[in-house]
This record gives sequence, structure tokens and C-alpha cells, in this order.
Amino acid sequence: MARVVLIGAGFAGQTAALYIGSALGKGHEITVIIANEHFYFIPSFVWVGTGRMAPEKTRFPLQPVYDRFNIRFLHARATAINPQSRFVLAESRSEPGVTHRVDYDFLVVATGPRLNFEATPGLGPHEGHSASICTCDHAVRARDAYLETVRRMQSGSVQRLVIGTGHPGATCQGAALEYISNIHKDLVARGLRDRAELHWISNEPALGDFGIRGISIPVGRERRTSEDFISAIFGEMGISWEVRRGVLGVEPGRIHWEDTEAARGEAAFDFAMLIPQFTGQPLRVFGDDDEDLGGKLLNPAGFIKVDAQCGSSSST
Repeated sequence: MARVVLIGAGFAGQTAALYIGSALGKGHEITVIIANEHFYFIPSFVWVGTGRMAPEKTRFPLQPVYDRFNIRFLHARATAINPQSRFVLAESRSEPGVTHRVDYDFLVVATGPRLNFEATPGLGPHEGHSASICTCDHAVRARDAYLETVRRMQSGSVQRLVIGTGHPGATCQGAALEYISNIHKDLVARGLRDRAELHWISNEPALGDFGIRGISIPVGRERRTSEDFISAIFGEMGISWEVRRGVLGVEPGRIHWEDTEAARGEAAFDFAMLIPQFTGQPLRVFGDDDEDLGGKLLNPAGFIKVDAQCGSSSST
């Protein structure tokens, strides 16, 4: 009997768990360690953040799904991995103070990123001055802040809304692009678009780059790029933009940035939604002699290396 442990149940972890559970059946032990009791359809947060979708529509409970596939569900937060003796330590979410040891033969780490708001002073919905749509809770907070901005527009005030990335190393520009597009459409539907200044700020080298150097397609005898398409769409929507801008800090109503030429500037806002930098989750990796193996298994950002060797006496 093989013991398979999966940490995380987002798209990657959930897909892996269901495929493994379906393929292996009851002859093997499969455990999913997850801090949340629900699966969240994260792409829908761009609608939650404008009030166009109820948050409960974006989630479903995991336990009934895993019961059907003979998968053990452990409601806990993984804190440490020993790849030599092959076990995971996880703090229980349902029993405070209880730490579980979960032994494994095969381990899948699919935690998703840590939202590193702290890397940008003043960024974020909790301790900072900007909104986020990276979690359901954040999207609900963004919705409330956005609808308050809408109420000010309904009272006759012109509002400046800035959407984009909140750190020089931030990624996931696509979610921010969807969000600014949804805001535009929502304001058009409300008859308030003329009272909003929509502005895009991003660390991309070019509009529509999305961290993948953009895309291009043949159109007749020419090739059109994603920069062509997005700039045309932004032009039609009346969205202004700045790229090659790394946000250094956020204070009430003002974003401070530095561009790729080391020039600095500011962007004013009444409402801002900025995607933070993503790093790896804080997992301690240690050996049988309590040696710190983090440098072997994790890269400097805390993400798992795909070719890591941790000195285990057998394959991992």
C-alpha cells in the first residue's frame, strides 16, 4: 500500500487528488492537507470584486467530494516537511494546538503562492491602503470599497480608479486586466462611466506582455501582437495606462513607483486594486538530524525546485 500526501487543494492539488484517487482506489492511502474546508474557483473573484457575483457561488465543500474518491481530508495547515524520513507536520485548523504528523511515500506540494503584501509598504487590504482580489475575503473587501466608490460617483464626484500590479516582481497581470475590464463594464451598465478615470499601472515591459513576452497572431500579411490588441481595447474603453512601473509603496490616495530607467513618480487614486508579489509558502524543510534543507528544496523565493535533491536514502 502506498501513502500519497498532497498539500493544497487549489486547481493543481484538487486535480491531482481526484486523478490519483480515481486511479489508485481503496488499495492505497491518499491524504489531502488543506487549510480551507472549501475549494474556491479563484477566477470568479474578478466578479465578486465588483458585486456581480455572490462569494458563496465561488466555492463548494471539499469533504463530500473526497469521500467519494476514498481520499482522507485533513483540515490543517502544513508547516514542515522532512523529505528524508518522509513526513509532513501540519497544524490542525479544527483542533487548536494539535499538530499532525502525516507519513508519506509520495508527496505532492501544491500550496499555491504566499501573498507577499509586506514586500510593498502600504500595500494590501488589511494593513495597507489598496484592495486585492487574490482571496475570497479580499474580493469581498474590494467589492465593498468599490461600491463605496460607486456611491461617491452617484453623488456626482469623479473618481480615479487604479488597477494593476503592486510590486516590481509581481505577476498575475491577467487577473488585474480582467478586473479593470469588469469595472469598466459595470460602470457602463450603471451609467457612471463618465465619472470614472480608469488607469492601468503594471511592471510589464509592454502592455499585454503578461510576463510571457506577449502573444502574436497572423492577420493577413502582418502579425498583430497582444500589445496591439490591449492598447486598442484600452483606447476604446478610455483606460489610460503606464507600464514598466514597479510600485515601491502605497499611502492613502497615492502610489509611489520606479520605472525601468530608475526614474520615480506617483499615481493618485481614490480606489486601487494592486496584485502583490507572490512567493512560496513558509514551509520548514528539515532532515533527520534537524538540518535545514530549505536551500536544497526551495529556491530563494520559497518555491519548490523541480530538480531538488535532499539527500534522502531513497527516492522522493
